[in-house]
Amino acid sequence: MTWKPGATVVVRNIARSDEGVTAAMAAIAVQDGDDALALYVPVGTVAKDNYVVPEKDRVAAVGMRVASRARLFVERVWQVPTIRLYLPDTAFSVWLFFGTGGAFASWYGNMEAPYQRTPIGVDAQDHGLDVVADAKGRWRWKDEAEFARRLELGVDSAEHQAAVRATGRDFIARLKANASPFNRGWQNWRAPDGWTARALPDGWDADYGTHAPPRS
Repeated sequence: MTWKPGATVVVRNIARSDEGVTAAMAAIAVQDGDDALALYVPVGTVAKDNYVVPEKDRVAAVGMRVASRARLFVERVWQVPTIRLYLPDTAFSVWLFFGTGGAFASWYGNMEAPYQRTPIGVDAQDHGLDVVADAKGRWRWKDEAEFARRLELGVDSAEHQAAVRATGRDFIARLKANASPFNRGWQNWRAPDGWTARALPDGWDADYGTHAPPRS
C-alpha cells in the first residue's frame, strides 16, 4: 500500500514479548517514495501507550513487565512537531523534532526492526537503544543503562544487542557524513495549513501478524 500526502497513517509499536500492540498514534503522510516513508506528527496528537514508566524508574522496571496484551492503555498527548522517516529494510527510523516557531531542533534515531506496512499504517518493533543529536550533529546514546540491564537479565541476547549497537553506529555514520536521509532537506520542511492532529481510527489495535517470530 502507498500512502498519498495528507492520508492518515497509524504508526504502532509491536511488543517482542507477545506481538501485542504497545503503542499507537495517527500520523499524516508527507511522502511515500522509494527512499523513505515520511510522516508528520502534529502537536496535540493523542497516542495510546501501555508502557508508561517515569524515566527514573525505567532501569528498575526491566524484567518486571506484565505481558503487553495484559496491560491497560493510557493516552499521551504529543508535545513537539515531529517528522518520522521510515527507510526501506533499515533497522532504525529517523525523527526530526521542531521547536518554537517551527525551527529544526534535533535528530532522533529510534533503533527498531525494519518497519512493515499494514492496511492502516506501519508497524515497528522498538529495540530499546536510541541515538539523539542536536541540530549541529552532536550526538549521544540514549537509554544505555536500560539496554545494559536487559542484557543482564537475559531479556536480550548478546547477539541481538551487538546488532542493535551496530545499527546505531550506522545511524551515527550517516549523520556525520551528511548522507541520506540527513541531506534531504527535511529540516526545512513545514506542514501545510490545516494539518492538525488526527485521531486513531476504529480497529487501531487489530492484529496484522507483523513482527511475529518465525514458526518452526
